[in-house]
Amino acid sequence: MIIDKADVKRILVITLTNLGDIILTTPVIATLRREFPAARIDVLLGPAGREVFEKDRNIFKVIIYDKHMPLAGKRRLQLKLKKLKYDLVVDLKNTVIGLLIGPKYRTATIQHFPSGIIHSIDKHLHRLKSLGLENFDRYTYLYITPEDEAYVSGLLKASGVRDSFVVINAGAKSHLKRWTQEGFADLADRIACESKADIVFIGTKEDEAIVGAVINKMKQKSHNFIGKTGVRQLGSLLKRSKLLVTNDSAPLHIGCAIGARVLAIFGPTDPGKYGPTGEYDAVISKKLFCSPCEEAACKSNYECMSLILPADVYDSAKIMIEGYE
Repeated sequence: MIIDKADVKRILVITLTNLGDIILTTPVIATLRREFPAARIDVLLGPAGREVFEKDRNIFKVIIYDKHMPLAGKRRLQLKLKKLKYDLVVDLKNTVIGLLIGPKYRTATIQHFPSGIIHSIDKHLHRLKSLGLENFDRYTYLYITPEDEAYVSGLLKASGVRDSFVVINAGAKSHLKRWTQEGFADLADRIACESKADIVFIGTKEDEAIVGAVINKMKQKSHNFIGKTGVRQLGSLLKRSKLLVTNDSAPLHIGCAIGARVLAIFGPTDPGKYGPTGEYDAVISKKLFCSPCEEAACKSNYECMSLILPADVYDSAKIMIEGYE
């Protein structure tokens, strides 16, 4: 389908639910802004993504869809969207909303993706091909405000964190995607002792117990920033770090979006689909017959994570940290 760009004055992008997945859709926004420079672009997304787009100069309005809202609320939202008379709906989630609100154009519901392993970024961008678009902006992004920068400057100063620091994210929603607590503790001690960098742990309140356990296993001092930053503030923090070491979770994608150097630890998930995209980023994984399985339960005693050695992770981390010297 080839669309008449002159017809497109209002665009609705229906994006995803989880924070990391939402970050991976930002290249779609950038491409649409370039192709439709005068159009109003709104986004419909889950509550976790509000911070990603609320300061984004490409976005006119952020509309929150909470899957837990009652049926009457969903119906009101549908009517509200219909009244806005969108010319184009880009649906990255394959919902029925694009059909129900009656836009002039919408991305195809049935997609024929290229064979083989495709990164999520490219999968999202591929949906734009059904509109006749071909030239894509592939890089993720996150707008950070001066207020976010000032907050992080104050946080680092108040916490006594030195200029040379490494950020560690030991959490992940799925326990299968978490490297071992012992591994993170050993790694953090090595970085603190051998690379002479301060250690800053990040995460949400849900990661508090995990990070607390890692810190208790450490011999060296560290800084616990659990729950102290929002999404954009975390971006500001990562931008200043020497390195981010992370499981496959949202901070990985936030780090990539702001150009931090990222060392990602992968187990059951496929870095070819979800891995970091920076030129100097790296992935640590254990090549087993069953990995990546992308299963919700492990049948092999978690070996894709437990067999990853702290020494191997540190060897990569050391090279990446020294790249800043």
